[in-house]
Amino acid sequence: MRRMTTESAAGATRILRAWTAGATALYLCAIAPAQAYIDPGTGSMLLQVIGAGIAGAIFYFRELRIRVLSLFGRRPAEPAEADAEPPSDDAQR
Repeated sequence: MRRMTTESAAGATRILRAWTAGATALYLCAIAPAQAYIDPGTGSMLLQVIGAGIAGAIFYFRELRIRVLSLFGRRPAEPAEADAEPPSDDAQR
């Protein structure tokens, strides 16, 4: 069994790069122009989808960051229930 030397490895890498460059050039030369059209309604829908995805990712990662940080620090107070009444002065006496 023959071992590959650094010179033969460099030669193989050079050949692989040449083949990759040639295949990429051939692929780019063979691309036909697209006969595509996006009307304004579709374009605005795509912008809304992209904007909603970005906003959703911001809120998701913010919540994820809060949960991860709560594991390493003091836990935040539990959120108050919507129906709960604030304590009265009589409860403290």
